[in-house]
Amino acid sequence: MIPHWLRRRMPWYSPPPARWSIMEEAYKGDEIVVLDCETSMFDRKKGELLSVAAVVVKGQHIQLSDALDLTINSNAITDPNAVKVHYLRREDRLNGVAAAEAIEKLLDFIGNRPICGFYIEYDRAILNRYIRELYHFQLPNRFIEVSELYVRQKRRYIPELALDLTFEGLAKDLNVPVIDRHTALGDVISTALMWIKLTKFNTKRDP
Repeated sequence: MIPHWLRRRMPWYSPPPARWSIMEEAYKGDEIVVLDCETSMFDRKKGELLSVAAVVVKGQHIQLSDALDLTINSNAITDPNAVKVHYLRREDRLNGVAAAEAIEKLLDFIGNRPICGFYIEYDRAILNRYIRELYHFQLPNRFIEVSELYVRQKRRYIPELALDLTFEGLAKDLNVPVIDRHTALGDVISTALMWIKLTKFNTKRDP
């Protein structure tokens, strides 16, 4: 999380609206939000949001009953390479929600908890683009990249160790199932399991 004094010096900084003012407060709990987005193309500046999913992890438990899983009713022209990954065709999005509604629900869901993901900087860039356009602020939450945590742990004793840093590579090494790969919710569940494996013996929950 960016300190308040530093935020005020950033030209893009604007505080969240009152509805989400809690996001500026330092989080003192023991939960994280694992998040994933699927987009119309693999471009953080142009890709349009097609689906987003998030779960809360508390300790060693994934709160699946409260998971957020939203498809966006978007008319975006979808890169064929992206469709091969997430299978979200135009007809699959007809019953989705508006992008603005999805962002509102996601902000309500996240609160001021830390956000974790695989290649989370991409998701962060996509979401911040929408949030800036709609509400003129950016996510102030702390972000955690699960692959960076994995690398730090693996190379703690063998710095030169060669690692497979693909999603499937981490899942295989951590003995985590790949669930509905490239669906937002499936990727979120697998990433949450990676987080649990990597922080199992870390009682401070501070990677």
